[in-house]
Amino acid sequence: MGADFYSRIHPVVRIAILGLFFWGLSACKTEKDADQPTVLGVPPVSAYLGVEYSYNFGAYGGEGILDYSLTNAPSWLALEDISNKARQGIILRGVPGLTGGNRGEADLGKTEGINLVTTDGQMSGVQPFGVDVKYNVMSLESEPFTEGESPEIPGSNREQCALPDLETEGEHSFTVNLYNDDGSVSGTRELTLPTRRVFVKVNLDQPSVTRVAVAFELQSDYDATSCDAGFSPPHQNCEQSNSNVGDATPGKDIVGLGSNSPMPRDESGENELSYIDYELDEEGFFTRGVITLEPGITECYLPLEVVEDSFPEPAESLRLALTEVRSGLAGLGSGNGGVVSNLSIQDNEPVLSIETVKGGSRDTLNVGDVREYLARLPGERDRDIFAKLTHTEGSTARLGTEFVIERLEDGNWVENDELVFPNGTDEVPFRIRVPAAGYTNPAFSDRFILLGVNQDFQAGREDYARGESDNLIRVSLNELTTPLALNGADGFVATDMAVGHEGRVFVSGYDGQDNDRVQVRIFDQRGNLLQQVAVSAAGDSLVTPNPVINVVQRKVSQGNIKVDRFEFVVSYSTDQPVAGTNALGAEDIVTSLYWFDVASNGGEYVSSWSIRTGTAAEDQVRWAGISRDAGYVLLAGETNGVFDGQQGLGGRDSFLQRIDTELDGNSQLPAVAWTRQAGSAADDSVAGGSADSVMPLLFGSAAGSVEGAPVIGGIDAFFYNTFGANAELNVYQVGTEGDEVVSGGLFFAGALWLIGSSDGLYSVLEREEEDPVLERDPLSSTAGFLLGYSSTGTPGRVFSLNDENDQANVRLSGLTGFDGDIVVAGSTDGDFANDGVVSGTTQGILARVSLVPEAGSDTEDTTFRNNWRYQLDGDNSEILDLENFRDDEVVALSRVGSDWFVLLFSPEGELLTPLN
Repeated sequence: MGADFYSRIHPVVRIAILGLFFWGLSACKTEKDADQPTVLGVPPVSAYLGVEYSYNFGAYGGEGILDYSLTNAPSWLALEDISNKARQGIILRGVPGLTGGNRGEADLGKTEGINLVTTDGQMSGVQPFGVDVKYNVMSLESEPFTEGESPEIPGSNREQCALPDLETEGEHSFTVNLYNDDGSVSGTRELTLPTRRVFVKVNLDQPSVTRVAVAFELQSDYDATSCDAGFSPPHQNCEQSNSNVGDATPGKDIVGLGSNSPMPRDESGENELSYIDYELDEEGFFTRGVITLEPGITECYLPLEVVEDSFPEPAESLRLALTEVRSGLAGLGSGNGGVVSNLSIQDNEPVLSIETVKGGSRDTLNVGDVREYLARLPGERDRDIFAKLTHTEGSTARLGTEFVIERLEDGNWVENDELVFPNGTDEVPFRIRVPAAGYTNPAFSDRFILLGVNQDFQAGREDYARGESDNLIRVSLNELTTPLALNGADGFVATDMAVGHEGRVFVSGYDGQDNDRVQVRIFDQRGNLLQQVAVSAAGDSLVTPNPVINVVQRKVSQGNIKVDRFEFVVSYSTDQPVAGTNALGAEDIVTSLYWFDVASNGGEYVSSWSIRTGTAAEDQVRWAGISRDAGYVLLAGETNGVFDGQQGLGGRDSFLQRIDTELDGNSQLPAVAWTRQAGSAADDSVAGGSADSVMPLLFGSAAGSVEGAPVIGGIDAFFYNTFGANAELNVYQVGTEGDEVVSGGLFFAGALWLIGSSDGLYSVLEREEEDPVLERDPLSSTAGFLLGYSSTGTPGRVFSLNDENDQANVRLSGLTGFDGDIVVAGSTDGDFANDGVVSGTTQGILARVSLVPEAGSDTEDTTFRNNWRYQLDGDNSEILDLENFRDDEVVALSRVGSDWFVLLFSPEGELLTPLN
């Protein structure tokens, strides 16, 4: 059985073996062919003169050993080997400018179409590439230098030369001219002064294979022969001329190596720096030299010396230039045109500041008066220092003509404009006197002093102080030294005030002896009546109108140029007939616009238009303004009627009205653009408006919800802005649970400031992730408040103005922005100013509230905050309105008994127009 079985399967096995054999043959016959030789990678496209260029490339493919070659290659570039048996890579290498024939700059530029070819003898591969040979660029870096100081060298991860020792002081000698008072040269003086080492960093973009030596030079635009007009050298006005201001003098302000200084050493102080050599210039000073960077170094330090002199100087500038590559291959800039670094030297002489006795930088002084000021010179010194004072550029008052300077000598005040600070003395008093005799001023506006150091005199003279700034203090010279009486010989009752162009004072009111005729009286800065504008006609019979006024200076087109246009608007309410108008209801609003016509009587205000507006009921205007940008007139007030297209909400509502000026031929006509009425169900009170905010603004107080806004307390403050009769109305009702009756306001410094009176002490509670809220603590008396709000009703800064003992009643009625702060005014029946003036009747008050932020308790804060209070020494008096003249004077509309005055106050609260 077994034999039979074996014989049956044997042929099958034999066939299988043959099949496997042929399959093996077939497999050998289809083995993959060798790949074509291929170069791996692409060589860099940039190379630099004097810098090694290399690339280690690989390859694959071919059936045997690969050979390599370069075609169309620059002479400086070659292969280290031409075959690679192990196939681990071949290095492409060269140094532009050196290898291949030392061709130098001839190797600069692009070479395209270089071919790196590899072959196994039968097949080949090509990698084309190009190389752009550039300069190895040198550059300079420096920080400002300061006399008497050596900087620290910052850390670096670049290959550096030895760091220089900057702590060792040097010494330098040179000669300076001495000057007479008129600037002529009186002689010379040899000076030997200490120096401090500084450095300029010299960078080489790429590490060079050779030493690179480059020449350097200090350069400046200073020219001792460049004189001011009318002078010739040698003279102070040549050596210290306007064209030389700010230019440092190589050899006197700065040198490479001081004439008496040792050669710079490394940080250890043991070895002189081998990479720096100094050279003498034509004047015999070391202001030139050569710095050498060894192979591989890319960052080095060029030591210079700044002379610590005793001349008062502004920051001075000069240049350090790399002028020539003495050896090696490097580029002076990308185009090899040169490398220049601007250097600056800050002076370390004592810095003079001037303040009022209270610490301010601004003051006003009456003509015929004298006042003491303080000159400060902080810092350590070892000698007496001088300061020559004078008026500076822009000052309209001149030293020796409109004012004189006095200093103390042996206990007596002596006219002398040169201050002396004995060694150890930091503060010296001096006085400014404005003699009345012979004082003249043809301009409308008051003169002012901008006081600073006399740069022309001090320049180039030793031991003088430089000024902290060009203008150290501003002092305005006031010519109105007595109260401006407004109703001395008639029955004029003042109601409002504004200050316009060139200091003109505009007072609106009515004459009680002439049918209560509405007038605007315009005065100059000396109190002279320039113009009396009769707003209402002689035949109009009014009853105690309360006209409001505002002024504007705006730009208008006249032909192809922009010119200034000066305007004022006056508005009042009346129920009486007014010439040229038609009555509309019980009480209407009469508004008149005037502009300044230079061609009329040598320059006066003339009428543009008048208009009567209102409802069928009673309308009371509280504020008028003019848009500085568009010129339209805004009115804010109260009504118990309904304006066209509006809706009455109960009681007295507020309204904001815009009146445009339209042209009819050559005539200007008024046109009501829109009126917006808003209010609560109760009687609302309007305190004012603004044309200076983004949109027209109205503010006041209300005892109910204004246009649906949430009620906060009894009487809330509110404000809204809008730009049309049917436009969106943004109402913000603000305050506390108490009563905030608003009497005035001002859009100033990006915020709305509201004043009023209440029996509360106000503060702002800051909350995390929520808006701050206004808080109020009860008081025993009525105090004034000043509340600052953002345009969205968020409280910012708030102030309460109360008497020290919380016994007096304070009522505020006016405010103005002043030099970044706010001044408020009103009346009190107690001791508001803390000076013991208590008469038992009301007296006018004034207070400046500084908006300068207070520093934290953990910092030393020396910032001057000009807070002050003033109380009129006059019974039955009040201050109703405030205006700002040039940030030099607070102008106050005041009443004392039945007499009306304009009073002036200095920036620090001195009454410039005493009542007695």
